[in-house]
Amino acid sequence: MKKRPDFICIGFQKCGTTSLYDLLKQHPNVYLTEDVKEPMFYRVPLVRRILGASWYEKRYFGHYEAARKAAASGRQKTADSVGLLTGRRGRTSGDKSSAVKTASKKESSASNTQNILKDSEKAAVNTKNMQLYTGEVNAGLGFGGCARWLGKDFPHDTKLIFMMRDPADRCYSAYKYFLALGFLPMSVVADDKKRGHAAAFDTYVRSVLLNPRRRKEIMKKRMKYLCFSQGNYAYCIQEYLRYFSKENMKFVFFEDFIRDEERETKDILHFLQIPENPEMTFGVKSNETNFRPASPLRSKIMYYSQGIYYTLFEFLNLGHSHPGFFQKYTNFYDWIMDTCTRSETDTSKMLPATRRLLNYYYRNEIRKVEKLAGRKAPESWARDDKGKTKTKA
Repeated sequence: MKKRPDFICIGFQKCGTTSLYDLLKQHPNVYLTEDVKEPMFYRVPLVRRILGASWYEKRYFGHYEAARKAAASGRQKTADSVGLLTGRRGRTSGDKSSAVKTASKKESSASNTQNILKDSEKAAVNTKNMQLYTGEVNAGLGFGGCARWLGKDFPHDTKLIFMMRDPADRCYSAYKYFLALGFLPMSVVADDKKRGHAAAFDTYVRSVLLNPRRRKEIMKKRMKYLCFSQGNYAYCIQEYLRYFSKENMKFVFFEDFIRDEERETKDILHFLQIPENPEMTFGVKSNETNFRPASPLRSKIMYYSQGIYYTLFEFLNLGHSHPGFFQKYTNFYDWIMDTCTRSETDTSKMLPATRRLLNYYYRNEIRKVEKLAGRKAPESWARDDKGKTKTKA
């Protein structure tokens, strides 16, 4: 059994990690975490303490040997057979999106372990001596405590990938995403429903950043302030530098990634020492939020329903042990999500005043990121209300 991933994409949230995940899972040499795109194992410290590192190996990489042998014999895993996505990526009005339908189909297939591998008529690379590179793509590993546990369980030379985006843009995107998933206070959801994204976001940003106590709590209570904490990239990276070598870290800017996805993906493969696959298709754009909560109360119903879903599917693994029951719960879960959401119609842009406040908050963090990455951040970072980039001291 492959005990540990060869590489981990640490994040950050709303910075393109799901698109990278969808690209890497196309590659026949890459074996991602089984059934789950973003394992909660290291994101919930109590789970790590109770279940132990061996459970992680068995749950997320339990079929590695079978996959390796199949690859060596000339068979190829399908993109849908490993690294499945729990939860929903979003949906369109009145119906699930194609991505959600695909995810639902994947979840139901998890009940049959025999479907993890199957023959493929196409071999993008020579599979006779194929090596499978194991990996985890998890945008939530910037939470407090994750670096310490990963540092304890993983070798010092494990390759880490950090994907980063203009902090202000990431904050607004995260706000809309977490609003849809019920992670924000009910008062914020109510304000957003009444006044729209831009105005409600501005009020929310000011209530946190202009309040000395709340602003100080951002990195101490990262889950509570998800919109803000995950934009402090340098702070989180420095936590990982206590346990891992900088030489084995790759820093990717979201703006460069979406500008030339193929080039950036190939550069990541080169960093991971994984051969290129000529049959990979690019132009992937995943995990766009296209629904919102129908009411503050329903946003919390969704929040707790997701917690139950993850517990049943990921930690108790009922998709394998009790597939019939789990399928019934999945149908109930989908009904809850359909009932509690409505289509996204608000396309309002961030207010210039809000951007200025966020730019000021993240100004030192951007300088530290540039120092860590050894290059300038994209020109669009920290731009002012006129679309110009502010000169950094």
